[in-house]
Amino acid sequence: MALHESTVNFRSLIKDLAEMYPFEVDEVVVTEIVANALDAKATLIAIDFDPMTGVLIVEDNGKGMTRSEFSGYHDFAAELKRRGTGIGFAGVGAKISFQIADRVITETRSKSFAGGSNWYLQDGRRLVWEEIQPVHLKGTGTRVEIHFRQDGPRSFQTRDDLVRLIRRHYLPLLDPTFLDLYDKLGIYSRTLRFRINGEIVVPDDLVDALELEQVREFYPLRCRKRYGYGILGLSVREYPVAPDLCGVLVCTYGKVIKQEFFGQFPGSYSPRIVGVVEVPPLVHFLTTTKTDFVKQGRHREFEEFYDPLRQEFKEWLRTLGVEPPETSNAWEAGRIEKELKKIAEEMPELGQFFGFKIQRTLFHESDDGVPAEDKKPEAARNIPPVEPLEGSEGISDEATGAPDGAGNGAAEEDEGVEDRKPRVSLVNPLDEGATRGSPVSRSARRGPKIAFVREPERPELAWVEGTNVIINAGHPSYVKVRGNAQARIVHNLFAIGVALQRFMGTDGEPGLTLVDRMMGAWGKR
Repeated sequence: MALHESTVNFRSLIKDLAEMYPFEVDEVVVTEIVANALDAKATLIAIDFDPMTGVLIVEDNGKGMTRSEFSGYHDFAAELKRRGTGIGFAGVGAKISFQIADRVITETRSKSFAGGSNWYLQDGRRLVWEEIQPVHLKGTGTRVEIHFRQDGPRSFQTRDDLVRLIRRHYLPLLDPTFLDLYDKLGIYSRTLRFRINGEIVVPDDLVDALELEQVREFYPLRCRKRYGYGILGLSVREYPVAPDLCGVLVCTYGKVIKQEFFGQFPGSYSPRIVGVVEVPPLVHFLTTTKTDFVKQGRHREFEEFYDPLRQEFKEWLRTLGVEPPETSNAWEAGRIEKELKKIAEEMPELGQFFGFKIQRTLFHESDDGVPAEDKKPEAARNIPPVEPLEGSEGISDEATGAPDGAGNGAAEEDEGVEDRKPRVSLVNPLDEGATRGSPVSRSARRGPKIAFVREPERPELAWVEGTNVIINAGHPSYVKVRGNAQARIVHNLFAIGVALQRFMGTDGEPGLTLVDRMMGAWGKR
């Protein structure tokens, strides 16, 4: 059999991959191999671990790999999965395992290909793999066998540990109602099961399994169409899913991506709150490692899916007697919003984030024949358009099993917002001698929303909540400048810049942060 070698600096790449995840390496290995099995449409995922030998085996009955996929499986330089194509990550489970393992044996069988590899560290320095024939697979699927080093760290030892790991990362896949939803949407089969150390994990109703009270089911809406399904509840015990895991678990394609309290502070209720929300369109916003969401450049579109979840959670908290902090200083907020609109003229990304006034394509005669669109500053004309999401057309009543019109009223589309589609030209193109037109400015009702809340216990100057920026009027620095109007403006702009910098995770131009540029733009005004 041919011998192949990973000639790249694999140790550095593996270390970089491991540092991208917020979990222990062995937990990442299991989570990612399972994600690849789910992307392969498996109906049975078997996980076996022997703590004595340190051997982990994950086998599925999915569609298996093609020859090209199998080649990319071993290639550290292979392109990562495109956003929106699944919850797995380029076979990283096997690759990253070499951080704590010394051998990976893989077998795969698809309709067009059957093959396998024995991938190992030779002399502790060279990472090589040799081709082998699959001997364990009877039908299509993939089998991955990881040989962990005996001195490596372990976050799981027993079957119960592995069950908890699956519950933490794939909780909706252990509930019959969610499985039925995935089946109707064509994502997974309702017969999907996990078998851990030879024993099937039987799906159980989450409300019963987690002992939830004050339960609310909801169907978030976008443009009056359902795009997800969720439940919220208060458990009789703290942290019923896993230690330190509570709040609303935002999921896509069955994978728990993020735990959220949406900027709310439920106090003593917090460790008992459990919500599970499945939102398939959010698969288009996943980060490379599929452990968080990318919002930069598409914040408003992301919020169309995310804000209804936030509003539903806040409304549910009210039923528990938990009220969101009251906002104040409406007059001061208005002054700051006006300043931000001026700054946005030099920082188009701020206009994108807040949704500032938008030019409509209504045309009038142009003196020089040059459309106003072509006279825009270069930066404004180069803002990339947001492409529509695939699979975001809505979830039918039949799929959710809900009565017609059921859902969250607070999440419905705002009828007062103007239509965003371009208007029809006022110049009839069929008229002889028609003069070339240029746009007349007509603005939609958009703009930044700034609010002030008194939260002296929070260390942040400000934070982003949906499409709003909340300034902490209880922060010591705000209290210190409260009596000086000009100092308050500087403080508030700085606080907003810090909040946006933290939220957007961008440094802008080399050597200049978003805060630097904001304050520079404001100073020039």
